[in-house]
Amino acid sequence: MSSEREFRRRQLKQKRRRIRKSLSPEEKIMGIGFLLLLILLGTTGLNSIFREREETSMMDYNDSMQRIESIEELDDKTKEACQLFLKIAKDEGLKVKITETYRTKERQEYLYAQGRTRPGKIVTWTLKSKHMERNAFDIAKDEPGHEYDDLEFFRKAAEIGERIGLEAGYYWTDGQQDMPHYQMNPLSRVKYPKGYRR
Repeated sequence: MSSEREFRRRQLKQKRRRIRKSLSPEEKIMGIGFLLLLILLGTTGLNSIFREREETSMMDYNDSMQRIESIEELDDKTKEACQLFLKIAKDEGLKVKITETYRTKERQEYLYAQGRTRPGKIVTWTLKSKHMERNAFDIAKDEPGHEYDDLEFFRKAAEIGERIGLEAGYYWTDGQQDMPHYQMNPLSRVKYPKGYRR
């Protein structure tokens, strides 16, 4: 078996010698140059592919961390409730700003890490937020510098939310009060007060 391998190895060596002898010095130089060019292009090409892939994945990651404020990202029933909530709040003189609607899984995990494995105050108690199901939105007072310090504003907003069928985080207990948070539960329906039509 080893003699057969040895025989093949010798044949291959002889073949290589014949090829080398048959090539002129110019052809050898051109061959080496061509080989180097292929290696260079291959490495550069691979680097650009990896760099592009890395940039794309970072872009996707950064996009998934973005806060989404558009009510168009909510499911139909929650969007309907949010629009009614904003209309009533405006009619009652409350300056409401929507600060967040839909959340990606990555963003929810990022927020959950705050106050636990990341610096900052705890801002969420769950990894399964209604935001991820497109059934929740957060608000703030639309007044720069006083977005979250007016307790009366949040109390009045919560009353409006409850009146129309939303669950207001303002009323949550056990140390988990979430004044800016509103969610629409699957079995709830949007209730239109007198003077407001669908």
